[in-house]
Amino acid sequence: MRKCLLRYLGALLVSLISTYSGMKRYALADTPATCSLSDVTAWQMALEEPAEEETPAYRQRVTEAFLAKCPDRPEAPEAHRIAGLAAAWDGDPATAADHFSQMGYVTDSQTLMMHAAVSFAEGNKATARKARDEAIEFWMSRLVRYRLADVGVEQVRGGEIIRVRFHVTDPETQVSHLWIARPEGAAWPAAISVTSERQLNALFRLRTGSTANSLRHVRLYRCRTRRLLARTNDTMTADEMETAAMMGLAAYLEDPDVPAKGELEPCLFDSRILPRIGLSKNLTLQ
Repeated sequence: MRKCLLRYLGALLVSLISTYSGMKRYALADTPATCSLSDVTAWQMALEEPAEEETPAYRQRVTEAFLAKCPDRPEAPEAHRIAGLAAAWDGDPATAADHFSQMGYVTDSQTLMMHAAVSFAEGNKATARKARDEAIEFWMSRLVRYRLADVGVEQVRGGEIIRVRFHVTDPETQVSHLWIARPEGAAWPAAISVTSERQLNALFRLRTGSTANSLRHVRLYRCRTRRLLARTNDTMTADEMETAAMMGLAAYLEDPDVPAKGELEPCLFDSRILPRIGLSKNLTLQ
């Protein structure tokens, strides 16, 4: 009798567990998901085809709405990157810093330079310097990996100067030589570039004749300002350019630009200090 009762209770327990498990699966299947791929598509469409003026505030608002609904989606780190950039351009370093801390692994130099600007504004010099250095290192590694340039580094007082001799470059700007000053402390980099821009050459040859040598422009780019150092169609030797660039950037490293705490100062010329090189439209330099 006792064995029969135990078998009966055991069967009843299994039945109850099975019933509970089935009901739980049914309840989970019947409950609609809070976030789906359609939410991702809606967010991307809101960015690509905005329903209103595409201001930084708009990009931040629609992206934060997506993050509030889909915080665990695989797209969330990229969304934090976009929201961080938007918040920074809208002048909100605290919100930008919060988003940047959640964007995960990023190799985009322009994003990292903005992260540095936000960190300077927040008074976090160690993070600012780290983001600045990562921006430069990732940019240099792309040049080397794709064999776009010869890159060398020379240590000088106050930091280092990075030499870049491009093999190929964007046909519009034709940056042939670039020198980048990286301060040893938490400060902005600067650069001196030699360019031969297609549109300026076309205008120059309209005035002087189609056989004129290409114009070369030597410019100093700091995050806050830019300055034309030389403009010539005479032949410039590599040694002449090297000497002038090293002297100019060594002087910059004596007193580099240091953003003040509490003021968000984006690097206005980050794409000139670390030029974007489009792999699909490169032009081989002679």
